[in-house]
Amino acid sequence: MNYRIRATEVPDDDPFRHDALNRKQIVEFVAGVVSDTGDQPLVLAIDSPYGTGKSVFVDMVGKVLQKRNFQTVYFNAWKADHVSDPLIAMVAALDEAFPKAEGSIAGIGMKEVKKFATAVLKRTAILGVKLGTGGLVDLPDGIEGAVVDAATDATNDLIEEFAKEEQAAKCFRAEVEKVVASLPKMQKEPTLVFFIDELDRCRPDFAMSLLERIKHMFDVPNLAFVLSIDKKQLEAVTAAVYGEKIDAAEYLRKFIDLEFGLPAPSRIKFINNAINHAGIADKLQGRRNERDTIVRLLGLLADIYDMRLRAIERCIIRLKLVLAATGDQERLETIHLGLLIVLRSVDKEMFDKIAFRKIGYVNAMNYFRERAGVYDIADSVEWNALEAVLIVELAGPDEKRTLRDQHIAIINNDTSPAARNKAQHLLSLTDSYSMPSADRKSMLRVAAAIDIAADIRD
Repeated sequence: MNYRIRATEVPDDDPFRHDALNRKQIVEFVAGVVSDTGDQPLVLAIDSPYGTGKSVFVDMVGKVLQKRNFQTVYFNAWKADHVSDPLIAMVAALDEAFPKAEGSIAGIGMKEVKKFATAVLKRTAILGVKLGTGGLVDLPDGIEGAVVDAATDATNDLIEEFAKEEQAAKCFRAEVEKVVASLPKMQKEPTLVFFIDELDRCRPDFAMSLLERIKHMFDVPNLAFVLSIDKKQLEAVTAAVYGEKIDAAEYLRKFIDLEFGLPAPSRIKFINNAINHAGIADKLQGRRNERDTIVRLLGLLADIYDMRLRAIERCIIRLKLVLAATGDQERLETIHLGLLIVLRSVDKEMFDKIAFRKIGYVNAMNYFRERAGVYDIADSVEWNALEAVLIVELAGPDEKRTLRDQHIAIINNDTSPAARNKAQHLLSLTDSYSMPSADRKSMLRVAAAIDIAADIRD
């Protein structure tokens, strides 16, 4: 059984075929911004927290631009941060993106780019050693005059090495510019678009070095960079490298021309898509046709706890694990499972209280009302499902009878259709979710399985 939710595929011929988050309009807007840069260099940052679908988003932007005949380069910075200098991996990604045919325009140009990249790397390494040792690598001990003379020579040597590095960098930029300028001859749009994904997940020194390389080595006409970042995390990375007193936001502006905040995605749509990809849609549909309700309940809880997409994905994987581990012999409703799995992920204390009945119905409802805050949920299907589960799980026999009588009274006497509908819905749900007392053992077994599943980390 596969316990990894398949990554969203972005087909070359139809980038929006699997657009579960309905981001087509935003993707086309960003693609339009990149398309209209003219001959100026551009660094555009797509900012959104980790686990909110940035990688799929930039993949869709890239595929849209490819359909518009732009040459694109994709570079996952996090997967490359084991190398000493990001320039190595960036040039490799650039080389991979262009045709390799012998004698091709791009092939010839990339040969020169790689040659001067090697020269830059050598000069950087030499200068780094000399700076690190003050240029006194081979200095013998014991002669003060020799120290003074050697220090003077070392300074001159450092200046010479710096000049050589600058010359190598200038030649590198010139060759990159030639490669970009060759795009129209290859029947491509004149702008090269270089995507850099997961920059904020890199080790701090690599991330900062990569930004420096973009600024100093790739600042050429018709070259656009699109960075996928979590700005808060990248600011923390900046502070880790340069100290907490640095104005990290201002420092990063040196490298980024435009910044686009990716709007928060629809969690309901993501949950629906993740359930399909996890392969449990049929199982949920078969458990009294609860799929729609559990999707909406998971969406409600995800909103209440402001869960990121990766955290939601983990909950769905844990749901799959628990369904597989308990099988059909456990009679616990899927709605109960969904509530407990989310609680185990976000609030272990409340999970224990509900699973082991250490809290009453009224206090539990007050807890969720406080968490919900401004959400308009009082009459929603998902809120009714949550309330019904809490009644079934936590209300005592007398309390259940009182609540039932109240609901019946509302149905018979209340003039508000909304109030009558809510009361009728709660009655129906509590009847549906009710368990014989013997099934409390099932509840405890499933709670134990959820506890174990939560210890399986991705």
